[in-house]
Amino acid sequence: MAEVELRQVTKIFENGAVGVKDVSFKVEDGEFVVILGPSGCGKTTTLRLIAGLEQPTSGEILIDGQVVNHLPPKDRDIAMVFQNYALYPHMNVFDNMAFGLKMRKVPKDEIKRRVLEAAKILGIENLLDRKPRQLSGGQRQRVALGRAIVRHPKVFLFDEPLSNLDAKMRVHMRAELAKLHKRLKATSIYVTHDQVEAMTLGDKIVLLNNGTVQQIADPITLYFKPANKFVAGFIGSPPMNFFEGRVEEENGTLYFRNAYMNLPLPDSVKGKVQPGQQVYLGVRPEHLYHGAFKQGHEPSFKARVDLRETLGNEVLVYYSVNGASFISRVPPRDIPPEGSTQEVFVDTHHIHLFDRETEVNLTL
Repeated sequence: MAEVELRQVTKIFENGAVGVKDVSFKVEDGEFVVILGPSGCGKTTTLRLIAGLEQPTSGEILIDGQVVNHLPPKDRDIAMVFQNYALYPHMNVFDNMAFGLKMRKVPKDEIKRRVLEAAKILGIENLLDRKPRQLSGGQRQRVALGRAIVRHPKVFLFDEPLSNLDAKMRVHMRAELAKLHKRLKATSIYVTHDQVEAMTLGDKIVLLNNGTVQQIADPITLYFKPANKFVAGFIGSPPMNFFEGRVEEENGTLYFRNAYMNLPLPDSVKGKVQPGQQVYLGVRPEHLYHGAFKQGHEPSFKARVDLRETLGNEVLVYYSVNGASFISRVPPRDIPPEGSTQEVFVDTHHIHLFDRETEVNLTL
């Protein structure tokens, strides 16, 4: 396998649109890295640049220490799994998996050995004689994975490979991909807009927005220590709640204040924010709760219950106050009725403060 590194890679298209700008990150040998972000953020462009399907405007792309900017895709020793499977409809599963090897003039015995080995890994040995039209979506995706595996490439590239599957099959294939990576220990780069896929699959996540890197970290760090407001709002379902306000000081204690909140801030933020500073207060839904779940002397404010969503093991409570809306996540008991006004408690030991102008996390 191999390392992959991007050094200040920029791609500007002929129409002047910026695909990615100054993107830098490194994928270690055997690592599973996920490129995550909303639609149009530059995820697929980055993957195509690594594959050689696009040429960077500036910057360097290295595979195994070699700059590959001007190498064609066939010479980069990568295998790509696409969103639409891209199987040949007139070929059976065996021939689809073997096609790339045949084009490279690999001996027939070696082709057969590799295809059977990959089919066994993927659990599709009994499907080798079938045509793609006779397969389910999950089976077709396994064939597409098998076609990549038989190549024994240095790097696997995945372009939203599960997005065409139904929800149940996506969960199943996600687990299968994780098992496959542990078995093959292959260097893998996976593109998705689905944060659940990213959080469950990635050793490391590269989060993009508007063509630029917002943060590179493992899933736990992204969730608990977001670098900025975008990261905090994109990671997590439901996303982090944000409240506009300012920091004020009174008798040596810092407070977050707005028209409806007056929350004393923990000592851990001292020296990181200044009195008078305009900020966003960020709180995850699980750190907001009504009176039935009060644990001690948490500060609180009053808000109206607009809606409740019961999800079995948890309930999402939608609140509004003074034109602002937010969500609380609580266990499925003692749920306040819709239309009622409740005292909402804040676990201030898990809050984040973001600068109103730069949106940088001030509490890291």
